[in-house]
Amino acid sequence: MICPHCEGLLKKDITNNVTPRDGQFIVIYGVPCYKCVDGGTVAYAADVVQKLEKLVVETPKTAGKVVMLDYPDPEKEAKNGQ
Repeated sequence: MICPHCEGLLKKDITNNVTPRDGQFIVIYGVPCYKCVDGGTVAYAADVVQKLEKLVVETPKTAGKVVMLDYPDPEKEAKNGQ
């Protein structure tokens, strides 16, 4: 994949995502992404964006000023579903 900002190479990586919402910060650890090897720009696949949005929406606004979550691991989800 090509970086939309500098046209550098995007490689698969893992990052942390911080989303501010109504005075609250939702920190999600271990998010799969594509990161530019030159500039560090982060891009997400569409399914990852959907999961991030769902995590943010489902986080109670009363959970505190800073909420820390782990990105769902598909392997753990598959094992728990068995």
